Amino acid sequence: MSKPQRGGEPLVLSGAGLGDLAFDWAGDRYHHAWHFASSNGKVSVMSVESGSEVPWPASPPLQQIHRQSFADGREVVFGVGMAGRGHWSASFTLIPDLKCWIVELACRASVAPETLLSSYRLQGTWQIDGTCAARCDQATQPLRLEAAGPSTSTRLSDNLLTFSPQQLTSAAATQQWAFKLMVDA
Repeated sequence: MSKPQRGGEPLVLSGAGLGDLAFDWAGDRYHHAWHFASSNGKVSVMSVESGSEVPWPASPPLQQIHRQSFADGREVVFGVGMAGRGHWSASFTLIPDLKCWIVELACRASVAPETLLSSYRLQGTWQIDGTCAARCDQATQPLRLEAAGPSTSTRLSDNLLTFSPQQLTSAAATQQWAFKLMVDA
């Protein structure tokens, strides 16, 4: 079993046609990005991070990560971190059989949160389709980013894609949201 990584070595998880997910340390947290093969330019999905002074950051502030492989082919990167009055966790699961990544996020806040987000800068040509999913036909295979379930909202504006809980609680609580990145059929 591998040790959790804290503020150090980069980590790359190869998803073949589902892109490579790379974690790199910058400042006080890991930034992450998916990079995809493309015949005409770069296609990527890059986390947008806030500084340490922001109590409710643009993305979960992951300060420790851990990679785990499972016998059924799933690869998972788990991450945890703290910012402001929240304790954050995330899992990034590659599921080859389903041709997708599933990203599950949570924040335990000691007060009602002002905002909870996972923000991504999209490189390439992305657009929102009729189901509120972001779609890119520029990669080798068409890609799709969408909320995983009705409790998550999606917003795309000027190549900035955000996922957030549908509703924020008005008290201290743990809130969850999730999204999928997949090859679009």
